[in-house]
Amino acid sequence: MKVILQQSYMNLGEIGEIVDVKPGYACNYLIPQGIAKRSTAANLRVLEDQAAKLAEQKAKDRSTAETLIKQIEGLSLKIVKKVSEDGRLYGSVTTTEVEEAFAAQGVTIDRRQVVLGQQIKMVGEYSLLIKLFGGLKANVPLVVEGDGKKRAAYEEEEQYEEEYADSHSNDRSEDGDVHAPQAKSSETPEA
Repeated sequence: MKVILQQSYMNLGEIGEIVDVKPGYACNYLIPQGIAKRSTAANLRVLEDQAAKLAEQKAKDRSTAETLIKQIEGLSLKIVKKVSEDGRLYGSVTTTEVEEAFAAQGVTIDRRQVVLGQQIKMVGEYSLLIKLFGGLKANVPLVVEGDGKKRAAYEEEEQYEEEYADSHSNDRSEDGDVHAPQAKSSETPEA
């Protein structure tokens, strides 16, 4: 089914383009959301009449995207999440969290513009791809860190174990095994 895009939409096209999509996608999502209109003769005539206005809108969207790229270029995102002792995240980093990290730095990005490339489930450094209007793209470094609460509890437990081992080191025999202290027996050997 052919539709005319009323706004630029990720992986589909730019405003004013005629694209071919599946009928269910067009009827159930694109048309009700106001993203597209059916490609009829009447709508094509309206599109031709608004060609100058659409060209102006495209130029405005492109300049906005270029400005956004300039803002993004120097940024480095940092997300702090709960982690296990081995550095694995409880869950994974989502595009919504990336959107919130951008918002914290004063940059407005739609989560649908963020391409993670892979699931982020470990602490470390990653590179995000941001897709903008007209095929413009930007790479942004992302650092995922642990929240430190679990790690602090783990280190405290290790410290306790070391102290315990030090205080009970006199209970060790020459072979390294831990032996319980021997009670003195009151029995006398029989003769």
